[in-house]
Amino acid sequence: MDKPKTKTEVKDAISAFEQILDAMPNDRLALETLCDAYEQVGDRKKSLEYLLRLSKVLKEENDTLAMPNLLAKLRSVGDQEAVASAEIASIEDILHPRKPEPSEPGKRHDASKHKMVDISAELALAWNLAQAGVLTQEDYSNVVHDITESSTKNMEVPITVLHVLHDRSFKGLDKVLNHIAAESGLPLIPVGSFEPQKEAYLMLPMDYMMHRGAIVFEVMGRDLLVAILNPFDTELRDEVRKLTGRNGHFYLTTAESYDVYLGNVRKAIAAAEESAKKKA
Repeated sequence: MDKPKTKTEVKDAISAFEQILDAMPNDRLALETLCDAYEQVGDRKKSLEYLLRLSKVLKEENDTLAMPNLLAKLRSVGDQEAVASAEIASIEDILHPRKPEPSEPGKRHDASKHKMVDISAELALAWNLAQAGVLTQEDYSNVVHDITESSTKNMEVPITVLHVLHDRSFKGLDKVLNHIAAESGLPLIPVGSFEPQKEAYLMLPMDYMMHRGAIVFEVMGRDLLVAILNPFDTELRDEVRKLTGRNGHFYLTTAESYDVYLGNVRKAIAAAEESAKKKA
């Protein structure tokens, strides 16, 4: 990500990413961006504050690959500060322990858990739509509020910008969809009009389709046709390829159409299970 250059850009970035942290206090991208932004405006105290929060997250996730870069930043931002020096020592102890720590049987880091509740990509999409003038400041604030609120609930559909706008009966929804399609280069398709194919919808777990906004609706040889709700979430595309082991061709769809297709998939799975019970 390019660093903001003007004071206005820095101020806007700070405001946007602090809103992301309100929703997700441990979002690493937001913490790192705020650290850099405050350093640019000369507020080393705030920069160090966010860097220490980032350090706490990395230690909780035991991400030793990211720790060397963190150490470099700690030294450049605040190595003269006592709290920074203590954090540097703590990180170095993790990277170079004096004695190997015994592993705990059965304990593993669940990388998918964070991704399943991560709304940062949707908040970033909302911010980009506001910057492009597709959403007003009031629209943007409403979307951020609704996404943040929904992230605390047990939803059976993805938490997305498009869902929020649809639920609010947003009058400019067509404009938003056209803008996203044009910027991403992905065609807009009504996936809800497709008949669910078992070979396709079983490519991804139901829980994943419910929370990540991606669903396979067609299998063409070794390739998959995938409907998504946020084309700018590149991590999502990588996940789909890894989970399926196939190459995916991605399409944008509407929240309403996505929910219709997901509902039809649920019905198809329930019907298959009922049929299997009768045969047993």
